[in-house]
Amino acid sequence: MKKIILSIFAFSSILTASAQCTPSDYDFGAVEFGVFPDVASGLASGCLNEPYSQTIYFLVPTDAGALDSAYTGVPITSVTLDAITYNGGMDVSNLGLTLSCNPTNCTFNAGGQYCGTVTGIPNQVGDFPVSIDVIVSATFAGFPIPPIPFSFPGYTFSVADCANPNSVDEVEASFELGAVSPNPANQSARIPFELGVNEKVDFTLVNMVGERVLSKSMAGKRGENTMNLDVSELPAGIYLYTLQSGSKKSTRKLVVQH
Repeated sequence: MKKIILSIFAFSSILTASAQCTPSDYDFGAVEFGVFPDVASGLASGCLNEPYSQTIYFLVPTDAGALDSAYTGVPITSVTLDAITYNGGMDVSNLGLTLSCNPTNCTFNAGGQYCGTVTGIPNQVGDFPVSIDVIVSATFAGFPIPPIPFSFPGYTFSVADCANPNSVDEVEASFELGAVSPNPANQSARIPFELGVNEKVDFTLVNMVGERVLSKSMAGKRGENTMNLDVSELPAGIYLYTLQSGSKKSTRKLVVQH
């Protein structure tokens, strides 16, 4: 009975948080475009298996040049909040979270202020790179143009096991991701990592706009391991590579230079 009551309370808390998303609750001041929280402010941290809520406010520009200078002078019709993703394209539903908006269709007209709320019960411990993904509808010379995808990367969603604070240290002690070598890399690179037990690991490589360019899984063994990475076909630039096994994960930077 106690578990049922707690579950009902948690579910009610999530519904209440969603219902409280009011666009005017945040004041953007005199600016014409904005997203809050921004990367500097960051997302609220969460606790494993405990209710979570984060409201995101949007002040939608009227000119697409506010998002990308290549589209300066192109009038925006609306912006649709498409998804909140992590690790280069995975939906936050995999972390136990859902997205709701005001208005409910998550489509925001140009020049207006709106909001969306991410709620749920986080089911994994870790630090997750997060991107806010939108679709921009615009016109050119009075005619609609193809929708423009745009992302706001650079966020981090951190989840801790608040009920067992020592467990984080124990997890980190059994998992270590080493620095890639060479770095910058040209043709190939070696990524060392160490595991406390034999277990599967998932590797993800994303570029600096949050797009996943490579992902694969491999069986890791207890102790020292090495992953060989072919970068010969990758465009030159800066990438982030993440290694994850269960709730244990770590991210480092890779530079590709041809």
